[in-house]
Formats: sequence, structure tokens, C-alpha cells
Amino acid sequence: MSEPRRRGEDGRAWPATEPTVAPWRTTGRRVHADLEFPIEVGFSYDPDDPWAVLVGFGRGEHAVEWTLSRELLHRGTRTPCGEGDVQFWPLRQGGRDGRLRIRLGGTGVPVLVDVDRSALRAWLAKTFEAVPAGTEATHIDWEAEAAHIGWV
Repeated sequence: MSEPRRRGEDGRAWPATEPTVAPWRTTGRRVHADLEFPIEVGFSYDPDDPWAVLVGFGRGEHAVEWTLSRELLHRGTRTPCGEGDVQFWPLRQGGRDGRLRIRLGGTGVPVLVDVDRSALRAWLAKTFEAVPAGTEATHIDWEAEAAHIGWV
């Protein structure tokens, strides 16, 4: 049996309830030279911004948040990818499935943070259950976006 559907003003069918993805919080490892320091890392996903994953590093006044491409992050759990300010690559050591190294920053000293790769992959799978790959554009309110940038 199919899920109950409702229709928006534009006539498109939408699920009766938007699926939600609980944020994932973990303790990552910030890598600097030969030292590693624990750092709180939080990942969150909003189906209304389906191409993006928000990643917060640290707590309080020193917390930093980055908006990353969900697809690039997913690809980085399998193979090295990215360029410029954002890069990912899987590491074999640490945990059942290893770790994912996240490199952030341009010129100067970049920030390197490692997180558990299998746990991140499990969390990302939930985002793809909520919004399957290739359907992201159907989750955008394009009229609201156009109004936001002044096109309407």
C-alpha cells in the first residue's frame, strides 16, 4: 500500500509527513602535527535543504559550522574526493570500517578531523532514506527560493 499523499499549491504530490533525520553527534579527533585532540562533531540534515549537510565542530563560543555537500560527503566515505577548502578521504585504521578524514580550510593551516566512517555511513543512509538521491529538487520550494533572491 502506498503512503498517503497531499498536494502542494503547484499540484505536486508530497508525502503526508516529511521524514526527519535525527542529528548525529560524535567525538571526532582533531589532528594537528603528530597530536590528536578530541573534538565534538555534530552532523544534521534538513530535507528542506536536501543537498546539504551541516557539520558543527566544537562547542560554545568556539564552535564552527560548515555546510557540506551531502553527495560529496557520501562519496568521501568510499574514496578520496573534494578540492580546495573541503576534502575527504577514508582511512583504514580506527574502528570496524576505519575513519573518515575531513580537511577544511584554504590557505594557511587546514583543520583535519577524523570521524568513525561506518557510523557516518549509517547516518548518511538515513538521509538518503528521507530524500533519495536524484529527488532532491522535488523537496525545494522553488517559489520561496525565487522570492528570497528577489526574482518574484
